[in-house]
Amino acid sequence: MKRIVSLMLALAMLVGCLALLAGCGAPKDNGATINIYLGNEVFDFDPSDYYADSTAEQVMSLLYEPLFTLDEDGNLEMAAASGYEIDYEDRKIVIDIRETYWSDDVRVKANDFVYAWCDRILDPNNPNPAAALFYEIENAMDVKSGKGTISDIGVKATGVYELTVTYREGGDYELLLKNLASVAAAPVRQDIVDTAPTYWSKMINTMVFSGPFKVRTYDNTTKEFTLTRNFGYHQKPDSKNFMKFVTPGTLESFFTPTGSEISVSYADIESKTTFFMAEATLEDRLAHKDKAVVVDDTSTYTYVFNLDNPLFMIPEVREALLISIDRQAIAEAVAFGKAADGFLPDVCGGSTEALITTSDRLEEARELLSGVSFAGVSKSFTIKHADNELEAAIAEMVVTTWRELGFTVTARPIGEVENSFGDDEFLDSGIQSLVKEASFGNRNFDVLAIDWQLYSNDAFVGLSSLTAGINGCGADFSGADKTRENIAGYISSDYDSLVISALKLRGEEREAALAAAEKQLIEDAAVCPILFNQSFAFVSEELRDVETDGLGNFVFTEADLKDYEKYLEK
Repeated sequence: MKRIVSLMLALAMLVGCLALLAGCGAPKDNGATINIYLGNEVFDFDPSDYYADSTAEQVMSLLYEPLFTLDEDGNLEMAAASGYEIDYEDRKIVIDIRETYWSDDVRVKANDFVYAWCDRILDPNNPNPAAALFYEIENAMDVKSGKGTISDIGVKATGVYELTVTYREGGDYELLLKNLASVAAAPVRQDIVDTAPTYWSKMINTMVFSGPFKVRTYDNTTKEFTLTRNFGYHQKPDSKNFMKFVTPGTLESFFTPTGSEISVSYADIESKTTFFMAEATLEDRLAHKDKAVVVDDTSTYTYVFNLDNPLFMIPEVREALLISIDRQAIAEAVAFGKAADGFLPDVCGGSTEALITTSDRLEEARELLSGVSFAGVSKSFTIKHADNELEAAIAEMVVTTWRELGFTVTARPIGEVENSFGDDEFLDSGIQSLVKEASFGNRNFDVLAIDWQLYSNDAFVGLSSLTAGINGCGADFSGADKTRENIAGYISSDYDSLVISALKLRGEEREAALAAAEKQLIEDAAVCPILFNQSFAFVSEELRDVETDGLGNFVFTEADLKDYEKYLEK
């Protein structure tokens, strides 16, 4: 008989065991316990596996640490790296790994990065758009496209705690270093993955974390979970100065289950029962938006057209749907998020030119459609979106508009699904599963709503995901044409040429090529951007020093809860 082993169930079974382990050697009072709320349910703890969900990116940033980080102004700072040197003649970057430990007290090694990047993300069999983070590395792009072998990639462990990266000829090492600040570039342990290669990141009992926090407990019924300090973060695990690098001892939080209403409110902030909220009901968003801390995120809420659908093969249809939406009205209705005037937000190097008007152009859309013959083509289609209040509200507004154009449109919320691996079945995000299927060429949707993750503030990384050849989806070795299509099925030689040309350019010329590529993407209406996402949080006046990084994540390592002792369990 098959057994359902969801992430939540696995965690719940381990509550007692992990709590005991986490307590070994820990002081009785090891810092504040802070009640927070991070958002929607997370199904997978692979740091590179957040194609469609910004909440997952925030959670991963607390649990895993890449070599570098970006401060709120986008400046490079050390993280797991303690320093680096550049040999400009040989195009090599030698990076020293600081003394920092996984949550099972094993020291982080250079090979953990080699394995995460080369054997996993850049493996051509593994579709992953985060691959573009590494395309400044010698041979990385070719290997991902099915040319050469993984050993050809210019990444080597030249010491136990020393990593040598060779950037490609003509490459930009500064761009590369900033791309390595993405949590998708965090290390992963091969011995952990080998325990269950296809679903290791769902088995919390075997997972380990390299970031400032680790998962300690999870209650499958209430969805409450506990993140505790990783005592080996940037120091020996038995260090007596346990608050040196991570001030709070525990973050108590919960996820909102898929299809459920958010149960925390701004009133909980006011009553000091919750000190941080990174998601809220639409009512709370609108009523208290002026009290929120807001930072631009590196993702765009996007409606993806299935370009295999005969209806969306008609350029005029895509353009009409694209221009008819009142994005400004949507932004105002959901309080946080900017009306998208292109595909890339400013923080990701988006075009300085407004490529889409943020108000609706319904009459122009009707005029476009008036000359289209729909003979033999169905005008009915479905928008699939995540099952939550926010996305349902957006879908309702879009559906109303698109029906006015004469289409029969249905919005369908997608909940969790069961995926099988041998004798085990796991609960997964339905939206995430559709994205993964599409990355293999199976587009089981008409229009799919996702938080399109851009991973970096480099425009090239975001735009490459919609090319035909370097999109990160890897290669299919069963056919003559190895390269897999992007998840929308968009193919444009003009667009590809502009994106690829940026690899040989620097400075303003590079920016111009990428701006032209983004413009081409919008002119082709290949996808339908709705909002530039913003991370926001309601933060109690009792909680200080919660910072934000340059990629839109909240950072809790120095969080200071006033008079925290009175909130500790007696």
